Amino acid sequence: MELIDTVLDRQPQEEEIMQKQKQGEEEEEEEEEERRRFHVLAVDDSVIDRKLLEKLLKAFSCQVTCLESGEKALEYLGLLHNSTTAASSSQQHQALNVNLIMTDFSMPGTSGYDLLKRVKGSSWKDVPVVVMSSENVPSRISIK
Repeated sequence: MELIDTVLDRQPQEEEIMQKQKQGEEEEEEEEEERRRFHVLAVDDSVIDRKLLEKLLKAFSCQVTCLESGEKALEYLGLLHNSTTAASSSQQHQALNVNLIMTDFSMPGTSGYDLLKRVKGSSWKDVPVVVMSSENVPSRISIK
C-alpha cells in the first residue's frame, strides 16, 4: 500500500517537471523565432514617430527596437567608444541581429546623418540605413 501511495505522490511532481520542461522548450522556440525575425532598429527623437514606426513594422511581423537618440543607437550597436555604461549582454545579442536601421535625419546631438556616417564606417557597413525626415523646411534638413 505504501508503494502505491509513493507512486501516486510522485505522479503530480513528475507532471509538474514535465510541464516546466515543455514550457522551457516553448520559450526557447519563441526566442529562436524572434532571432530569425527581421530586426529593425528605429531611431527618432519624437515619441510619436517612434510609436508610428513600431506599429507599422510590427504589422509586418518585424522585431523592432526603438531608441530616442543617435547616441543610444551608437551605444546599442557597440559604436560609442567613450560610453561609461556597457550595453547589457541581451542588448548586445539583439544588436547582432539588426537587419535594418531607420533613423530620423534631424535629432539633437548625433543626427541621423552622423549616425549613418558612423554605421557605414564600421563593421555594420552592410546593414541598410534609411534616413527619413518629417521636416517641411528644406534649410533645416540640408547636409552641411
